[in-house]
Amino acid sequence: MTALARASRRWAAAAVIAAGGGCVSIHAPPFMRPAPERQWPATLQLAQQRAQERQFDAADSLLADFAARYPGSAPAVESSYWRALYKMDPANPHASLSTAVAALDAYIGSVQSAEHASEAETLRRIAGQLVNLNKLAASAMTAPKDQASQPADAKPNPDQPSAADAEIRRLRDELAKANAELDRIKRRLAQPPGKPPR
Repeated sequence: MTALARASRRWAAAAVIAAGGGCVSIHAPPFMRPAPERQWPATLQLAQQRAQERQFDAADSLLADFAARYPGSAPAVESSYWRALYKMDPANPHASLSTAVAALDAYIGSVQSAEHASEAETLRRIAGQLVNLNKLAASAMTAPKDQASQPADAKPNPDQPSAADAEIRRLRDELAKANAELDRIKRRLAQPPGKPPR
């Protein structure tokens, strides 16, 4: 074999090794990952389990403690998304739209890439609509009181629904749509989280 043929073979072998080496990805073993990345999957799973058991305060406490231990980490940012979701759940006896809105705003405004950014934006729009619907419902409830102060000779027409009845019907329809969207998102999120990459 000539020197030129041997050199060509060496170059070809080196090219194959280099090309093959580009396809290999090396990940740090789990024990070498930062503590937030190691502990987040178990914390999230436990919080989801507590929420499914309707122990929303326990779920919120787990997520808040995690965020306090690892402030600024990507999993801590994710914890604000899950806390907002549980604060919006109608089954939560301590549900709070204002708290959920604040958490969603912080999550969406995070400089880190958020795993559930599109879901958070949808939930934020739903929460905003629910806040507006609550305000409209409160004002519609005061309308009958205003009508009671009208002169006694003004008789309502029983065949024609009042403006307050029409507004309440419209609000109920909007609320039903918002609840349906929230249920759809909750079902999608109820899927078990994927295994973390190794």
